[in-house]
Amino acid sequence: MSAATSLTEQNRAIVEAMFAAANNGDIEGVFSYLSDDVTVIEPVFLPFGKAYHGKDEFLGLAQVLPNYLDVSSITVHYTIADGDRVAACVGITDVATGELTQFIEQFTVKDGKIVENRLFYHNAGTLVDQPKVVQHPQTR
Repeated sequence: MSAATSLTEQNRAIVEAMFAAANNGDIEGVFSYLSDDVTVIEPVFLPFGKAYHGKDEFLGLAQVLPNYLDVSSITVHYTIADGDRVAACVGITDVATGELTQFIEQFTVKDGKIVENRLFYHNAGTLVDQPKVVQHPQTR
């Protein structure tokens, strides 16, 4: 096994372990896989869409998500890993409809910690129709 393959598989294992902790409702476990300055980027068209910086803001996102998504229903269909990047094809239930919402989460892992998580939604379901719960700074 080459060093690159080893790093790739280590990073895949970190992301998969983070999802396992999330599925068990273990926020401390989830936090153990995140860097202190983690950035999570949710698309701005979602009611909770914005960039979240650091574990405190991540916790704020985790507290809002259950209003929209059944976080106990997270299903990781598969992961793809290459070096410091790991992508997970994920499904989660929309609480308004009971239907599956599907997206890709792209993670960047550095020194054994997730430093960035960027989400790409395939079908956002009723999420796009919900009122915004975060404000975005005005752009000029």
